[in-house]
Order: sequence, then C-alpha cells, then structure tokens
Amino acid sequence: MNIEFNEDGKEKQSLRFDLEVLAKKNDENKTWLFQFDRRNVFINLKKPDTIADKLAYECGQVIYPLQIEVTNNWSKRTIKSRPLAIEKLKKLEEKIKMTYKSSHIDTYFLKTWETVNNPASFVKAVEQNMFLSFFFAPLYQQYNTLTNIVENTLPIPIIPFCKAISYNVKQKVLPKYTRFNTITVVQKGMIEDKRSIKDLENKFDEPIFKKESEADNLLGELNAKYELHKETRVIQSLTVDASIKLKDNKTKSFNMQVYYLSERDKIANQSVFHQIPILKKETNVE
Repeated sequence: MNIEFNEDGKEKQSLRFDLEVLAKKNDENKTWLFQFDRRNVFINLKKPDTIADKLAYECGQVIYPLQIEVTNNWSKRTIKSRPLAIEKLKKLEEKIKMTYKSSHIDTYFLKTWETVNNPASFVKAVEQNMFLSFFFAPLYQQYNTLTNIVENTLPIPIIPFCKAISYNVKQKVLPKYTRFNTITVVQKGMIEDKRSIKDLENKFDEPIFKKESEADNLLGELNAKYELHKETRVIQSLTVDASIKLKDNKTKSFNMQVYYLSERDKIANQSVFHQIPILKKETNVE
C-alpha cells in the first residue's frame, strides 16, 4: 500500500507499508472479526531512522494488530483490541525508558497513553486509518436496476486529528468482468460536510463557526476504483484520489494505491488471531 499526501506550499509526504488482513466468521452470532496488522513501514521512502521517528513509529504501532468486529449486516463495527494496545504500550514504555531518558520521551508517552486509555480517543485514532474508510465502505448494496448506481456517504480522514470529512458518493458496478476476472466498482463524490474551513482549522468535529459566505463552504472531490475478486469479492486493487480546498483556496489531497500481493498468502497462512486480554474495568465503545 502506498499513500502520497500533497498540500499546496508544502513538500510531498509518502507512506508505504504492507497490511495483512485476516478474517474470521462466527456463524453462531453472525459476526465477522477482522484483524489488521501493519508491517514494513517506509516514511518518505525510508524506514524511520532518528530516535524521534522511531519513537513515533513504535507508539503508532501499538494499535496493531487491530481487531474490529462487524455485525448487523456490516452496519455496526466495534474495535475489540484496545486492551492489547494497552498491554503493548506498557511493554514499549518499559523498554524505551530503560535505554533513553528525556522529557520529550515522557511527554510523547503521556500523549499516547491519553489516546490509548480513553476508549473514545482510541476509536478516533483508529479512524485516522485511510484504508479502513474504503475497506468498510458499503460496496455490497441494492443498486438501481436502471442505472446500476447507488448513492451513499463516505467519511474520509483527509484532515488529521479531527472527525473524517463526509463525501457524498455515487457508486457504480461496471457491467462486465475485466480480463483479470475481477469486478470493477467506481466511486465519484463531492464533499458534503456541514463544517466550515474555520472549523477544520480548529480541529472541530462539529460545525461551530457560522458560514458567512460561499467561500466558507468545504469543497473537494473523490474518485476511487476497486477491483474485486469475481467470487470472493476480496479487494484485488484499490486506487483513490481525493482533495479538499482549504484557506486561501489551497488544496490538500492524497493518492492511495493498494494491491493484493498473492505471494504474501504464505505469511498470512502462518498468522493467528491475537488473544485479547481482559481489562478489569472496560467500557464497550462502538
């Protein structure tokens, strides 16, 4: 998977990594459990090398493997692996502080603990995962029999550290299989979010600042193309381009390219679902 981030006036940033996805169905209660594990991360085409970069990477990795349970015909998702993230962060902090001692490291762990210990903050951190927005997109729906198009809303975390931006998306399944025996699904959308540019500048999740003119409206586009396996409907490839207009008409955008790597199947076949420890005082959060 490769994601490139662009913003007018700033240097392009890139993120590349492998993401292993395991799925397990529970026929008894009709749920699916997915486990996502991130590996081989490259930031701007290189592995994290400085102490600060390594610390940021290791703290970000504690949420993996990430387990998400899907119920109610894919309409409800629950993150199950926060207790595992807490356990991993404890071990990481002990390990790092045995080698390094600084106020910067203390502050970084303090902020990470604030995220991991708070169920709502943890959910918000997980929602920053760009790929999950598309992996859990409602692809399998009743399409209009005449146009083969369905319309829905897709939340995309194009602005970090605040609630994802809502794009109104028209989604279409192309009528013929490709020469690779895949099903093609295309999405075209425009931003349909009630917040203003000033709301996003302040990282507000809800509209607070009144829109004084059309210039305060959020504008942006989204184009995505899925190739799904003809029989299993597993994503074989996904390409996405999305943008948003910000202050002074500057554009922020990203391009994401995802490809299924069949040679990684041998590794996935050796992988297991991690056991999730039980917290003494745990609150279920959806």
